[in-house]
Amino acid sequence: MYPMLRSGIVPDGVRQDMLHINPELLSNSSQSAYGRAFEQGYRGLRFEGALEQEFQRFYLSTHLVRLRWAGFLAITLFGLFVLVDVFTLPLYVSQWTASIRLGLIIPAFGVGLWISYRSEWHHHLQLSVFIAALITGLGTVGVIAVALAQNYPIPYEGILLVALFIYFIACLQWWRALLANLVTVLAFVIMEALCQTDPSQRLYQIIFMFTANAVGATGSYFLEYSTRTTFLVHALLNELAERDGLTGLYNRRTLNNHLDKVWRQAIRDGRQLALAMIDVDYFKRYNDHYGHAEGDRVLRQVADVIAGQARRPLDLAARYGGEEFALVWYQPTASELAPMGEQLREAIADLCLPHAGSETGRLSVSIGIALLRPSGEQHAETLLRAADTALYEAKQAGRDRVVVVGTI
Repeated sequence: MYPMLRSGIVPDGVRQDMLHINPELLSNSSQSAYGRAFEQGYRGLRFEGALEQEFQRFYLSTHLVRLRWAGFLAITLFGLFVLVDVFTLPLYVSQWTASIRLGLIIPAFGVGLWISYRSEWHHHLQLSVFIAALITGLGTVGVIAVALAQNYPIPYEGILLVALFIYFIACLQWWRALLANLVTVLAFVIMEALCQTDPSQRLYQIIFMFTANAVGATGSYFLEYSTRTTFLVHALLNELAERDGLTGLYNRRTLNNHLDKVWRQAIRDGRQLALAMIDVDYFKRYNDHYGHAEGDRVLRQVADVIAGQARRPLDLAARYGGEEFALVWYQPTASELAPMGEQLREAIADLCLPHAGSETGRLSVSIGIALLRPSGEQHAETLLRAADTALYEAKQAGRDRVVVVGTI
């Protein structure tokens, strides 16, 4: 059981039987797309925007091996059915039933298997499996229709197994599985009306078909709901491990990992990298005067401002430790850095937070910014040391200011 999950909590609606995340643990992820999705719910089995695309990748990665096994299983079973047809049915029936299985159903699963081993085609994998499932359902209806038309009825159980296979084994997402089965049910009802001469048999078979689909659709829905819950919990746990518990910014470990990554990226791209170190001025005095609870509240407000300065994909805002924060900027120009630092300093000053222990009477920050063009002879720690030196200079010069250093 995930440590962030609790039992005994009953949320509204369909989530009553689902896992629920402790709201206290969600508080640090309130700005997270994963946290918002969990709080808003996903009864329609759909996330918003980029989160749905991320889930699709997660779904594929976690189901790929199972999907391949399902493909091999389907080909094997339908191959066995072909042998059963050939050896147990009259030739005038088996030539049609075997042709449907060999010419349509088995090749459809073969195509899906081929795509599963071609990574560049994986974005078409769900569609190919859906088509294979649809062909399987309609093909099985065709097999039954051929037998009825030849006055040689065969057992109907196969169509029920096909419905359950599509819902639970084929690794289709719920909406696609439901659509494939609804089309199959419609074709089955039409076939029964045209080919089945016994009204009682027709009624029973249609009822069984609808019952199997009701059971399969319900079970498949909750399976995908649980998969989406697992996806969100996994992502939230990763975020909680990467973020600072007080401010919600990334933590120091994440900052170090990110710096290593963007350092290598900057070397490959020939780009510049900037790091800003931000320190809340006289923060010990603030805690001594106002108390640690108020100090924590102020740090969260400062963190919110700093987070707004990491706007580009490779930028990152982090809490470095205590009252120190860090900002990584990817590919800034030298002329941008001083204005960006001043904008941040002024934004925090505009919070108008009183600070009796400061000469200015309000909360302020000192900012040191370093700019480097990374090279193979250096390491990311070089940038950290340079930014720390700049911060030291800003504090020595009187605090509440920005100092920029760097070499291009």
